[in-house]
Amino acid sequence: MAKLRLQFDLLDGPYMYGIGGSPVTETPDAKLANFGTTASPITFDTSGNVINVRGYSTHPSGDARNIYNRLYLHGAGDGESLRTFTSVMANLGTAHGAHISLNFAAVAGGSECSGLGVAGRNTLHIPNVASWAPTGTLAAIQAEIYSDGSDSDPAGLTELSFIRAENAGDATGRADVDTDAFLFSIQGMTAAADTTKLLSSVSLAELPASSVALKIKIGTGTYWLLAVADAELN
Repeated sequence: MAKLRLQFDLLDGPYMYGIGGSPVTETPDAKLANFGTTASPITFDTSGNVINVRGYSTHPSGDARNIYNRLYLHGAGDGESLRTFTSVMANLGTAHGAHISLNFAAVAGGSECSGLGVAGRNTLHIPNVASWAPTGTLAAIQAEIYSDGSDSDPAGLTELSFIRAENAGDATGRADVDTDAFLFSIQGMTAAADTTKLLSSVSLAELPASSVALKIKIGTGTYWLLAVADAELN
């Protein structure tokens, strides 16, 4: 059974406390709470959660959150509000760096979402200041495959993709989703013959010879999405 230790930074130095125990004299990694270290992680031989937080809200309005985490960067250093990392150390079936779900109670007429319901939402904020002149690279989502070294070769995989869209679950429900769901839903953009717009009204017959295509997979088949250079759009 895993033992829980809490660490507190007091005026005269950091201490780690076990439940019902005395201070542990070791240098911790964390500033406030430390549950195991790289050299000595929490170990357990059964399935379960190291930290389990379950909320039950009956609030009539406003937002309710189990965890609110925010980092203010005032120095020149880089930072992340949240970093989660799963390391696969043995042969297994399924692994996720992070798994985020939104579900609804199976109650007819009692669990509908009348507004926006999203399993994972990433919002990139552009500040409301006229003098802001960013020079970096910004993205709301970056799908990245990182090769750790020169021997990083995924040739033996059944499939490798930057983005995977799967219609999963009950077979009858999947058929209904297949009928109704869009692969993409792009809102707030205007389809117009203008290179400053995200969408273009150019027809297939008007595509220039310099057009390229992006390889995608649908089912077991390979298809291509046409792409046109920005300067060629009219």
